[in-house]
Amino acid sequence: MSSQTKILILSCSTGEGHNSAANAISAKLNLMGIHNEIVDVLTFRGERARKTITGGYNALIRKMPSVFGLMYHLGGIYDATRLPSPIYSWNAKYADAIYDYIRDNGITCVICAHLFAMEAMTALKRKFNTSIKCYGVLTDYTAVPFYKDTELDGYFVPDETVSRQLVKKGIPSEKLFITGIPVHPKFNTDYTKQEAREKLNLPADKKIIAVMTGGAGCGKIGKLCKKFDKVLDGNHLVIVFVGRNEKLKASLDKQFAGNEKFMTVAFTSEINVYLKAADVAVSKAGGLSSTEIAVSNVPLVHLKAIPGLETANVKFFSKHGLSLSAGSLKQAVKKTVYLLSDNQCRDTIRNLQRHFINASATQDLTNILTEETKNDDVFMDIVHCGWISAGRYNVLRDNSEISFA
Repeated sequence: MSSQTKILILSCSTGEGHNSAANAISAKLNLMGIHNEIVDVLTFRGERARKTITGGYNALIRKMPSVFGLMYHLGGIYDATRLPSPIYSWNAKYADAIYDYIRDNGITCVICAHLFAMEAMTALKRKFNTSIKCYGVLTDYTAVPFYKDTELDGYFVPDETVSRQLVKKGIPSEKLFITGIPVHPKFNTDYTKQEAREKLNLPADKKIIAVMTGGAGCGKIGKLCKKFDKVLDGNHLVIVFVGRNEKLKASLDKQFAGNEKFMTVAFTSEINVYLKAADVAVSKAGGLSSTEIAVSNVPLVHLKAIPGLETANVKFFSKHGLSLSAGSLKQAVKKTVYLLSDNQCRDTIRNLQRHFINASATQDLTNILTEETKNDDVFMDIVHCGWISAGRYNVLRDNSEISFA
């Protein structure tokens, strides 16, 4: 890319994973000396709309996850009818505002970390017939409804299954780059468990369980902690990451005041260090957060999935042996205790994580982006890597000699 390159990364706060992916790409571009900026795409619709959509989404996920699952299911049914999407029409209404921003700020390339942004940019490209390059980044292990409405220059996808789903939706295979889900470069930092614990002032002699609730702080975490409290002794420490949910943090801090088996951590930029310090992670099944845990190489127990995206994420991780899935809080505790006691199972999960999850996805994505902006041609020779069918740029490469100690 030339020194004149200026990349706009459009994210959305309906789920912290989109922001995490945007920040991951931005951090890598910064290391490469490429100017970029992140903007919440809904700000182009208006601040009131942004707050309403974001607040409504987060409240729905926290309080009525089954309703979200129903909406996702209905969206899939509607998408299959091939009728015009009302969601596309809604996002198309602020395409003019994005176009003005791109023109006024000298943007040369756009990366979309959310479907809303992909739809708005599709409308923009259709209306203004602009040649500006625009790419989409998928942050879950499935293709959500309404991708058929988008027409971008390329899509960065997590695996071959998602690639096939997008082809069925009408997206040309030559536009699909199978890179894996991008995570922040800091998750590749080589902290040892001892170094991570020393940095965070955590006990060196305890078994540490990292409970990840997502950016919105979701789930019946208080009940989960109560169940952990009954079965764990003082040789264990449960660290609950509550995200931006201040009410949840206050509730847990009050409930477990003086109990040295528990601590809470609000939204933190050092989550990568905490994961390196952990023996086991327990997490909601977000695509981005699950990938961060896998890149950190931590044995994982997935909490009961919200129907839709999370169900697909759990299916991918379970299929490849990257996590243990729990259908209830009781199962989550049972499987966590099992993992803590079984060294061979933990090592097997770690080996599979290294094999199936591309820890260099962010590097691969930015490399492709660099080449794409230099050349209009897209090269997507399909190669087979052991159990994985992957794109040319994927570094989920064949490790024919895999050890499952």
